[in-house]
Amino acid sequence: MNPIDFMKKEHEDIERELIELETMSEDAEINLSNLAHTFKKLHTLWDGHEKREEKLFRLLKKDDIVIPVKKMLLEHQKLAKHKDAVYNALNSGSEIKIKTALNENVPAILTELRSHIADEDEVLYRLTSELFTLKELEELWESIK
Repeated sequence: MNPIDFMKKEHEDIERELIELETMSEDAEINLSNLAHTFKKLHTLWDGHEKREEKLFRLLKKDDIVIPVKKMLLEHQKLAKHKDAVYNALNSGSEIKIKTALNENVPAILTELRSHIADEDEVLYRLTSELFTLKELEELWESIK
């Protein structure tokens, strides 16, 4: 399997959850059950995707490929702070903490994660597809699954 195609598909899945999160965060009343379900689904997708990406990034860095791997990893760290703040608020069960976390973090998650995904799709995945054969990509996939 081509890891780039798989990761792009994950980006589409993450975007679907971002749209849902965005819609819920704009509602006057928060449906905590739906919000928790959506965010936990996003959290699960996001975590698995990041782990696979970071393995891929390390492999690419070893091959001395000139792509912004360090920038991508730093963005992961920055995004994790926002994600964790919402996740922790949801787990607290406190409506005040949840609303505060949503107001303070969801706009950043939406903007920064979408920008990050666009950068990865444009720069990282395009370059990787150009620099590796399909066989090499499949071997990379086997090493990061």
